[in-house]
Amino acid sequence: MTREDIVSKALKCIDEVYPSSDATNKNYFPIDSFFDEAIRWVVDISPVHYLCERIDVTSNIVSPQLKDGVLSFIIEGVNDFRVVYVNFPSWSRPVFNAIKENNPRYIQQQNKVLRGNPSRPVVAHILGNTCLPKIECYTIKPQEKDEIEMFVAEYSEASLSEQLGDIAAWKLAEIVLMAMSDVQASSVCTAKVNEHLQQLSL
Repeated sequence: MTREDIVSKALKCIDEVYPSSDATNKNYFPIDSFFDEAIRWVVDISPVHYLCERIDVTSNIVSPQLKDGVLSFIIEGVNDFRVVYVNFPSWSRPVFNAIKENNPRYIQQQNKVLRGNPSRPVVAHILGNTCLPKIECYTIKPQEKDEIEMFVAEYSEASLSEQLGDIAAWKLAEIVLMAMSDVQASSVCTAKVNEHLQQLSL
């Protein structure tokens, strides 16, 4: 999906629930101000197999540090992304969603008994105050640090299929109308977003 496609669909969504205004006039609605927020929301909420742009970043891993079974590193080349897949040879299953540092489970990772292990692996995506986010993987054996498999999805409209683009358009319409204090019209868009999300699980 392109930005223009999603914006065009969002304006049609607004026109459907907000017919008293000329939705073809893009400047009337603060679309650009909320576009990135809508895309980020959709990328975060989408099942991995629906994201069409998954990037293998294994070769971009730099500054790896392995200590007490915790492998931490940063990724060059992509600064704003969702971690969608991480795997190591000894793990019984891959990790499809990394936790963030504000997740209550992250505090548990400091405890060697409660933290992730090969049977229930945990990956943390730490944004912190640096320009490059850090990735932490629990628990890793020393010889495994060069055998990681990792994919990320950028927070970009290029990550969205046509189906996800429709959700992004309704989400964008929802956010814009809420910003304009039209709660009723925004709630209609929310219902449409939820309706499309339900279709993903069928």
